[in-house]
Amino acid sequence: MVITELKRCIKNNQKAILATIIDKKGSSYRQVGAKSLILLDGSSFGVLSGGCIEQDLFEHAKEVFEKGEAKQIVYDLRHDDQTPWGLGVGCNGEITILLSLIDPVNKKREVEKMMSIVNRQYTSAKPFTIGTVISSNNHEVIPPGSIIETMELDFVHNPLNKVNGILEDQSLTIDGKTINVTIFLQTISPTPSIIVFGAGPDAWSLTKQLKLLHWHVTIVDHRPGYLNKENFPNVDELKLVSPREFPEGLELNENSYAVIMSHHYEQDFIFLEGLIQRGAAYIGLLGPKRRFENLKKDLQAKGVYISQNVEDNIHSPIGLDIGSETPEEIALSIAAEIMSHKNKASHLPLKRKKGSIHTAIFQNQNSKLKELV
Repeated sequence: MVITELKRCIKNNQKAILATIIDKKGSSYRQVGAKSLILLDGSSFGVLSGGCIEQDLFEHAKEVFEKGEAKQIVYDLRHDDQTPWGLGVGCNGEITILLSLIDPVNKKREVEKMMSIVNRQYTSAKPFTIGTVISSNNHEVIPPGSIIETMELDFVHNPLNKVNGILEDQSLTIDGKTINVTIFLQTISPTPSIIVFGAGPDAWSLTKQLKLLHWHVTIVDHRPGYLNKENFPNVDELKLVSPREFPEGLELNENSYAVIMSHHYEQDFIFLEGLIQRGAAYIGLLGPKRRFENLKKDLQAKGVYISQNVEDNIHSPIGLDIGSETPEEIALSIAAEIMSHKNKASHLPLKRKKGSIHTAIFQNQNSKLKELV
């Protein structure tokens, strides 16, 4: 949502404020790195809290719109019953937010750099790290709010990756000038891509759910009557294949997920054979267990064997057990399992999870940063 609206603002030469959580202490509604976009009319896209700070945040955003300078705001919600924005929400944490001006007209170079990073999310197979300048001793050359690539920093050879947090007193060399900056370092995860093999009515619900999660969605099918923009108005790609054919030129990597749901045994056989030879991170197969067992036997009869490593990434029946019956419920079950797999989560109800409710990935990123500071 934030990225889509950001692209729209830049295309229309419209100013906006990018709000980013750059630090936190204690618990918070969103984690470090979370973003929202604030427009001049007060509307916003993306949330940083449960609604307790958004109005106050807009008042600060007005100042950034007027002055053009980035600004930090600290919200201490540990005793929020005594603050004008808190209303006793009890988040029990402190968050620091950086407000940066996006100005496509007067800061065209900076905006173009930001868009190249945004587009990189769709093309990169691996996470990458960027820095946002929080403070600088030379505002003319690199003002707060500027985005920099990590290779521009002197710590480029430091084993620093996959972390989110603030680093102080870093040296940056631009046009022969050494500038001291404090930066917010953030790892950007590539936008996950998923290929749904099958364009039947139950795929409609699944693709809607996946687009709500901002995935890059491709639909593959051999039936032109099903595979059209009228049925799938929000998907990114439609690939029509001939019956009993695997789509040509389909590139998969460790960030690629696939769901097979054509309801056509021979076609599913072709799709599964193609996927196991191309290394998708996740393969979900709709249908009962015996269907997958039959497909395995038929593949073996053809001389195609599924290694244990590959089979571990094949999920059949697909989805989590939430008692799903309707297409919408099944879509939720499938999307939940895919998200859990992607985030290396436990599938447990949060009530039963010990320790932090946030993923181990996020906890590890913060631990790495603390070791380096």
